Amino acid sequence: MRLTAVIDNATLVNLTKLKHHNIFNSLRNLFSQIHIPQEVRKEYEVQLSRYPERVWVLERLRLNEGFYSFCTRYDSIMLTVLNGKIGIDKGEAEAVAQHRTVNAHYILSDDIRFKDAIKDIDSRVKVLTTLHLIAMLDIRQLLINSQAIIKDLHSVHPFKSSNIRLAYIESASELGISINKRALNDKCSFKKLKLG
Repeated sequence: MRLTAVIDNATLVNLTKLKHHNIFNSLRNLFSQIHIPQEVRKEYEVQLSRYPERVWVLERLRLNEGFYSFCTRYDSIMLTVLNGKIGIDKGEAEAVAQHRTVNAHYILSDDIRFKDAIKDIDSRVKVLTTLHLIAMLDIRQLLINSQAIIKDLHSVHPFKSSNIRLAYIESASELGISINKRALNDKCSFKKLKLG
C-alpha cells in the first residue's frame, strides 16, 4: 500500500538540500502523495531568492492533486485549537489539521519541539523525520548511497548517532521488516559514516 503524508517546512527544506541525491524521485517509492499546507508553502517561499533551488518544488505543486499537492483542506476546529500552542508554529498547526482531514498516514517534520508537542496532544499522529525517510528508503534498498545522503544531511541539520539508530529501528518497524544488530550498528556508527 502506498502511503500519504503532510510535510512541514523544516523537512521540505532538508529534502531540497538533498535534491542532488535524487531524493524527491525516491520518495515516490514510499508515498503516493505529499500534501504541502498553505502556511508551509509561505514559509518555504520566504527565502526563494536566497535558495533558488526551491523553485523546482514550487513548480510541481498542484492544487489539491498530484504527487506534490498544494493542499487547502484542513480541520478548522483543530487548526484553532493548535494555533498558539507552545512548540507548534502556524505551518505545523496547519499540517496537523490537514493530516486529519486528508487522512494522511504521516506528518513529515524535523522539528523536535513540534514532535514532542504533538505527542502530548494526539499520540496517534505518526511523525517521521528526514532520517526516517532515508532509513525507509535504505532498508528497502531504494538508495544508491545512503551514507553520503546521511553525511550531507548532517552538514545542514546536525543530529546524534542515537537519532539515526532510532530512525532505522522505527522505520524498520513501520515497514514490518527486521534489521539485524550488526547491520544497524554499521548504519548508525558515526565512525563508519566519518561524522564528528
